[in-house]
Amino acid sequence: MEVKKMHEKQIENLLNLSAEERYDFFIRHCAGFEEVWGLSVEDDNWIVFRDKDGDDVFPVWPHTDLAEVCCFDEHKDLNAKPRRIQLDEFLQECIPEMVADKIWFGIFFNHKREGLIIDGNRLKKALEEEVRTVWE
Repeated sequence: MEVKKMHEKQIENLLNLSAEERYDFFIRHCAGFEEVWGLSVEDDNWIVFRDKDGDDVFPVWPHTDLAEVCCFDEHKDLNAKPRRIQLDEFLQECIPEMVADKIWFGIFFNHKREGLIIDGNRLKKALEEEVRTVWE
């Protein structure tokens, strides 16, 4: 399925939101479009980075264009590319696996490396609640 490109001004406006506002957008957008975007090198090598506190973080975005624009330089050097995760797979497989491996989620980091880092259980609950709202 082809993803509709975001307008440059829309991207700029979203990147200028606070981390909390980007988190809210992430939850609404991912629930509505039933997809999440991460970065991968080749097919199965997801990008996970270590933050300043020493925690492993899996960065995710609500749209491929945002993931591409906000890809960190060290990940670009690895030739990392945005990759779609269907929301059902994200909720049922990805989040539980990351929680088991003690990996946090970096929600909608911007080009300045600013974003919320949250626990997978909290993220799963927020997405499931939003999905219920969208489909009611």
